[in-house]
Amino acid sequence: MTRCALKILFALVAVATSGDAIAAPAPARPRDAEVRKQLEVQITEILAEPKLANAKVAVYAERLDDRVPLFNRDADVKLIPASNVKLVTTAAALRHLMPDYRFKTDVFLQVDDQGSVAGDLVLKGYGDPYLIPERLWYLATRIYYSGVREIRGGIVVDDSYFEGPRMANGWEQDRSSFAYMAPTGAVSLGFNALLVHVLPGSAPGQPARVWIDPMSEYATLDAKVETIEKGRTDIDVDVKPEKNKSSVTVSGRIAKKDSGRGYWRKIDNPPIFTGEVLKTMLGQLGVRVRGSVKSGLAPAEQTPFVSLPSPRLAEIIDKVNKNSNNFMAEMIALGLGAELYGAPGNWDKAQKAITEFLVNDVGLARGSFDIRNASGLHDVNRFTPRELVQVYAYMFNQRKIRPEYMASFAIAGAAGTLTSRMRQTDAQYLVRGKTGTLSNASALSAYVTTKSGDTVAFSILVNDFKASIDEIWSVQDKLAILFSQTSFDEPVPQPSLPVSAVSPDEVARSREGQR
Repeated sequence: MTRCALKILFALVAVATSGDAIAAPAPARPRDAEVRKQLEVQITEILAEPKLANAKVAVYAERLDDRVPLFNRDADVKLIPASNVKLVTTAAALRHLMPDYRFKTDVFLQVDDQGSVAGDLVLKGYGDPYLIPERLWYLATRIYYSGVREIRGGIVVDDSYFEGPRMANGWEQDRSSFAYMAPTGAVSLGFNALLVHVLPGSAPGQPARVWIDPMSEYATLDAKVETIEKGRTDIDVDVKPEKNKSSVTVSGRIAKKDSGRGYWRKIDNPPIFTGEVLKTMLGQLGVRVRGSVKSGLAPAEQTPFVSLPSPRLAEIIDKVNKNSNNFMAEMIALGLGAELYGAPGNWDKAQKAITEFLVNDVGLARGSFDIRNASGLHDVNRFTPRELVQVYAYMFNQRKIRPEYMASFAIAGAAGTLTSRMRQTDAQYLVRGKTGTLSNASALSAYVTTKSGDTVAFSILVNDFKASIDEIWSVQDKLAILFSQTSFDEPVPQPSLPVSAVSPDEVARSREGQR
């Protein structure tokens, strides 16, 4: 064979095996149309169940591999999507910031040879959603092992990287102190929540043991909880603002045989809370801080003494979507706005960033959706099922960010908010989705791997239902199970949903409005 012929042969082989080569036509699927028709009949039967009587229900499903629509029931009707908004927020963040993006927290100080800081220690944050106490402790130990032993001034916390209201739009509808309502702040610690521990006393009639975690002088504690011999534990925990700090009131009774309870409650002043906890940690390490904690600005053009990067954005988004963390979703959106349009970050910039992503990248019509916060909490957002599936479809085709995005969602019967759902069914491990639950809205949008290896994306939004939430979940689960059982080369089987698909614990959690 001549050299010229060999070159041509090698070139043809290279084209045939390259990732950019034109794929061969997919083999014909003679039963595809029949299966899709059967699928539509099956879904229609599921949606006709009495559980959905008088509820507003909208559904859309699509096979992503070839963008073939599979089912449409009011797919263009705008409804409350609840926490399904998070699938939009995290998609926009991954698209613009990429999976390896990291937030940061800086410490500024000037220490002399004796380990003394003449002025203040300044803590400046850039919106890290995952600055948990363990990571703040790492920052404190870095300061200690760098030789600092005394701070003659105080601790100044600079959270100027964000501006505007700390509570997201719509959150004014709930005046409770539950942790899912935690405020945002460019310097925030532990999801801006306190953990109140309550354990029974040594004997009936004795006061319970109550303490706050993490320890600091940020919160005052007023606890009046009695240990009882018999009866049911009944404890009330409330947190209220007190000047620039918080007061925690705990009352009620706890059974002697109770193993102990933990109650998460929000704080109201993120920078002061973070600064007080840092001051306590430094004291525990042997670093004396003479002054108080206050808000202020970091020195301009000074190199940080220590800088603490956050985990990768991909890791943070995993926690947002699997656990439906409202606080983290809002923080990511504010950080996205600041990165794209300049600091300080605020909701107007965040809303613009997410909207432009939906319009310019995903291809949604401007004005067709309403996004008023980044977490989906309360009833201020509106999307259609088709629009949510379009976001899934867009991300499915983004090779650089698809793996992290799809991996971030709850897994049927295995992880996140779907841990207790669809167990011991064909859908277990094959459904990755975002749940959403409010008192008047329930949603499930998911990727499903079918029996034939295709990927289906579907979204079902249910508003104004009268049935119990576990009954609504059972309908959503039946759709997911049906898709997982489907082979587009074989007849569609009759779906079945075991009694154990939804756990009582999952039902109880939903009633706190956290999903």
